[in-house]
Amino acid sequence: MKYLRKRRALPWVCASLGAAAGLIRRLLYTFGLDQRGLLIPRHPLSLALTILTLGTLAYIVWSVLSLDGSNRYRDNFPASSAAALGHFLAAAGFGATVLFNEPQATGLLGLMWRVLGLTSVPCLILAGLDRRRGKPSLFLAHLIPCLFLMVHIVCHYRSWSSDPQALDYLFALLGAMSLMFFAFYTAAFEAGAGRRRMQLGMGLAAVYLCLTELFMTEYPALFLTGALWAFTGQCALEPRQHTPKAESGEAP
Repeated sequence: MKYLRKRRALPWVCASLGAAAGLIRRLLYTFGLDQRGLLIPRHPLSLALTILTLGTLAYIVWSVLSLDGSNRYRDNFPASSAAALGHFLAAAGFGATVLFNEPQATGLLGLMWRVLGLTSVPCLILAGLDRRRGKPSLFLAHLIPCLFLMVHIVCHYRSWSSDPQALDYLFALLGAMSLMFFAFYTAAFEAGAGRRRMQLGMGLAAVYLCLTELFMTEYPALFLTGALWAFTGQCALEPRQHTPKAESGEAP
């Protein structure tokens, strides 16, 4: 149990649980449908998926609340080739998503979805190059992907809200939200307002939720590379312990 709370173990545990949840979800939609193609109420696989998801989210909260350390960028983000690669993969995934899919909203909102998605590509590449050197990027490098993910959620609101089965869209919604907040709290670090527990917690949640969605998704490039982006970022995040000299203490 003590090992499961160790800093280095957290991304691997969340990735393993996400893969298991994704497999359960896939099996549910294979064996848990009635003759009308609707999910059977209170199916054992549905209950297992619910318990696993709630348990994983509780595990993430339980784990990050026990962590202490500085909220300064330089204390949390060392130079990392793995984290840089995660940014490059996310850039490719965001670009592929908007190039090979049509926006789910018309007019200005659909245009914003495509423009922000394409603009996220150079932003994530530049942020990855800075991450490799261990230096903070301009906060816009992560804020633009955050805005894209926010618009992505808004674009899909109408189709999701009209679906009577929450499991059809729940992990797509939560996965995009967790990635959005992961990008936001990373941008906050670069703006000098970091919150380490929130950034870590949202990254771990993104790993689990995006992998769960990946097994049955309309946007495989987005959720696969999003999970890898969050995973590599969390593996490379090695906060120093809080010292009296730290300029900023821990805050949720």
